[in-house]
Parts: sequence; C-alpha cells; structure tokens
Amino acid sequence: MEGWVRVHGHQYPVHPVTIRVFDAHTGEELAGLRTENRPDGTYDITGVPDGDYKVHYDAHSSAWLYLDELAGNTDCDNAGCNIQELGAVIRIAGDSKTLNTNLMLGVPLGGTVTDDRHTPLQGVMVEFFDEQGEPHCCSRVTNEHGDWSRPVYFPAGYYVLARYDEPSAYRPKVYPNKDCSGCDIVDVGTEIFYPYYTAYFGINAKLVQVEPDPAIAIEDVAPQKYSGSWFNPERDGEGFIVEVLDHPAADGQEVVVFWFTYDPDGKQAWMVGTGSLTGRVADVEFEITSGASFGAEFNAEDVVREHWGGLRLEFLNCSRAQAQYAGDFGSGQLDLNRLSAIEGLDCDDPDGAVVSGNPALSGAWFNSARDGEGFILELVGESELLAYWFTYDSDGSPMWLLGLGEIDAAGQAVLNMQRATGGRFGDRFDPQDVQLEDWGQVSFQFADCSEASYGWFAAAPYGSGGFDIGRLTVLKDTDC
Repeated sequence: MEGWVRVHGHQYPVHPVTIRVFDAHTGEELAGLRTENRPDGTYDITGVPDGDYKVHYDAHSSAWLYLDELAGNTDCDNAGCNIQELGAVIRIAGDSKTLNTNLMLGVPLGGTVTDDRHTPLQGVMVEFFDEQGEPHCCSRVTNEHGDWSRPVYFPAGYYVLARYDEPSAYRPKVYPNKDCSGCDIVDVGTEIFYPYYTAYFGINAKLVQVEPDPAIAIEDVAPQKYSGSWFNPERDGEGFIVEVLDHPAADGQEVVVFWFTYDPDGKQAWMVGTGSLTGRVADVEFEITSGASFGAEFNAEDVVREHWGGLRLEFLNCSRAQAQYAGDFGSGQLDLNRLSAIEGLDCDDPDGAVVSGNPALSGAWFNSARDGEGFILELVGESELLAYWFTYDSDGSPMWLLGLGEIDAAGQAVLNMQRATGGRFGDRFDPQDVQLEDWGQVSFQFADCSEASYGWFAAAPYGSGGFDIGRLTVLKDTDC
C-alpha cells in the first residue's frame, strides 16, 4: 500500500499521520502494518498479504477530519469517515494499491431532538442546506437517544431542518443550543455560521406536537386587524401586544410584539421583538432589557439589552392565535384569544378602513433621551385608552404597569395604574398566584397625534414626576 495525505484542495502535506490497517471482516487492527507518513505526506506499507482491508488515518488532532476522498479514492458521505467503521473495503490481490487521502480541518456538529416534553425522538431526519437553501450532504437520522452528529468542514453558513414524519402533527423546530419558535430553517430559520477551530456546537431541536381545536375556523384577515392585545384566558395576568406597522417588511408587514410576563423567579419581565408578518404568521426575535432605574434616576446608558429568544405567532382568525416561543426562560406553546382591538380596526370593521382621530394615537410612545422604556397605547374605544408602561422598578429590574381611562375633549387622560406580581414563567404559571396591586396614577396630555407629555404620582419609592414623549410607531391603516 502506498499513497499520500494532503490538505484538501492543496498540495500541502498533512504530517504526522498514523496509517492503521484493519481486517475488513473482523475489524481487528493489524498492528504489524501500522506506519507513519513522511514529512512530505507520503507513506508506504510493505509486506501486505492478499486480503480485504480497511484503512484509518489518524492525524493526531480532532481538528483534522476526513473529507470526500478516502482509501482507494472512494467517495465518502461526509460522515466523518472513520474507515474502520464506515469506509470502503480495500482489496489487495498481488498488486500494489494507491491510497491517496485528503484531510480537511473541520469541527464536529451534533445535537439532540426531543418532543415538547423533552422525550428523545428516534428516527428524526436531520437535513442540512447551504446558504442558497440547496441540500447539503449529508442527512442524519437520530438514534434511540435522539442524538445525531456529523462534521462540518467549511467556514460557511448552514441551515438545518429536523423533520419527523410520524406523527405529521410535529412541527420542525431548531435553534442553536436552545429551543426555537417554529423555525423551519429551510424557509424562515436562523443561519448558523461555523468558522474553523470553533468548539463543539450543538443544535438541539424540539419538535412540538400541535393539536389545534378543529372547531376553530382558519380565516385570512386584513393584517392591520391583528393589532391589539392577546392573552390566554387560563393564564390571566400575562399576554402579548401586537403592532402591525405602517410600512412593509421583506415578505409582508413589519410587526412589533411586546410580551408582558414574569421571569422564572417570579419577578416581572417584559420583552420586545421586531419581525415580519407574512400571511397569518409573524416571526420575531425578542430582546430583554434591565439595569436602568425608575423616574428621574433613569439613565439610558444603564440599559442592558440582551437577545432573549424567538416567537412565532400564527393567527388562526381575527380573534384566535397560537404562540410558539423559546428563549432564555424556556420554551412552549400558548393558545391565545384577542383581549383588545384598536377602535376602527376591529374584526367587524371594513378591511379598508383608515382610522383617524383619537384611535390614531394607538402605538408605542417614548422619550428619545430615555430610550429603553416607554408606553404602548391602545384606543379600544373612541376615547377609551388602554396603556401599558414598560419601565423599571427602584432596583433596576423590569417593571410593567397597565391602566384604563378616558381621554377628554382637551386631550387629557388620567389612568389608575396597576402592577401584577406573583406570576411564574412558562409551565410554572398559575393565575391564582397573580396579584394586582394599585400602583398609582399616570396622566397624559396629548398636544397632537405625535407629541404628548405624561406625569405620575405614586407611593414611595416612586414618588412623582413627568416627561415629554413622542410617537415611536405608527400602526397600519391609522392616519395621524
């Protein structure tokens, strides 16, 4: 046996490499035939009897992995190609055999696929795609532990799809090192980039079994009508605010989603995400903030912004939706009902209606010098104002307040604000634990459709104060 070992695509030798020979039938290594290649990458093994063999190349580093060409110049399936287990049989029958091998620097890639109860799923097809969405060699099937693995050789972007055909109700979801929010990577998922010399990078896919209520009619709705608040009636005390904005995204309308909820320890938490609404589906990436102080002590430079995770909202009709989420606190699915709608954009209003007057005040408002906190205002009647205040408590932890009031003819509104406490994120949420506390009052004075001021009065340590605010978002089909 003779040959060379080189860097794939180059003439550079890989050295040192130990060449080991195994009996193709028994898998037993023939120690007397082991050798090491020369500095120029070449090697030869003499005195090999006639027989069937498999050859393994050990480059003394986990960074070097087999690429396409192996012993006997037989193509490999990119599976890592340890010849002892997967390689071609090399038949020696009186003549010499040339075994030229290319090695490539690569990284191991693997992960686990489970269902939404974290039970490993065997037989899931894990497929790979290049940056253009074209299939990339080679797929893997999960074992009884839900595990799969393969090497990655090129510093490039990849897309991954976990597909499980039985039962068909499973939806494909994958995200680097965390559960994802829908994320059929072939169509809408995050690109995963692997450079050389990276550490082991796992992709854990969760396939969530979706069992929609067959009594719910699936209907397409004018996108602006999805704007409003949504919640699960069995989880009263948390929810989402959806804003479909007045300008398009790449594949639909730009959408902003706010989530008022709790962290796993029972403290209030709020996230904000931007994304696109395509048809009935909105995909957003959430950001969570912390670190700032309340009121006059607020400093925008203290705000710490961190990526939290993702959310997919599928609107079944104008009043029902499903949310799939995954992030730093966990993952899951929620059935949602509409809690509020913008006056003039409700389900029964004409699709082409354009809202003006007080309802056009609906949207996000903030003070640009206080970036990192703000209000979400919804006119749920001609003069009935629902307000969410996303800010921070006296300890710098996220705090959200909500209140309902009336705007008078002078453009002034006074709202009694409440604060919710006691909830837990995800499966630990119990609505019986949620307590609504009277926090204080917030007053608004609207100068026009884009400028306003607010003031607050509350018990210590929050006291009183006020600032000017301006419009941050404009909802689709509202005329300011």
